[in-house]
Amino acid sequence: MKYRLMDLLACPVDKTWPLKLEIEEKETESEKIPIPMENPLTNVVCSYYCDYKKYYLINVKEDLTEEVKAIDEIEKHVSKKDCENCFQIEIKKGKLYCSENEEHVYDIKEGIPVMLTPQQIKELYG
Repeated sequence: MKYRLMDLLACPVDKTWPLKLEIEEKETESEKIPIPMENPLTNVVCSYYCDYKKYYLINVKEDLTEEVKAIDEIEKHVSKKDCENCFQIEIKKGKLYCSENEEHVYDIKEGIPVMLTPQQIKELYG
């Protein structure tokens, strides 16, 4: 799993975003991994939140609408070089925690986030 996914993942139970990432094992790729095209509104790959630098790329207003931060503000905290470094890291094992309810915990196994509740796992696998 790449840090990039943290920009997109939300708790499947209560839809809370972003999740908290706890890394137990990570690996740096030996070959250079090309980064995808950056978002023209943020000038980096992520659109909402950079977990690699722990930085929100948006402001959420009181009426819950989203506003992208100014590019010069974003560039003080996150750069395209950070994106290049971020994409070299593969998160192999860890946990994802809901930021509202830490009882909602999801494992990362062999680089894959398992976004199932304990009840769903029990129903699927017995």
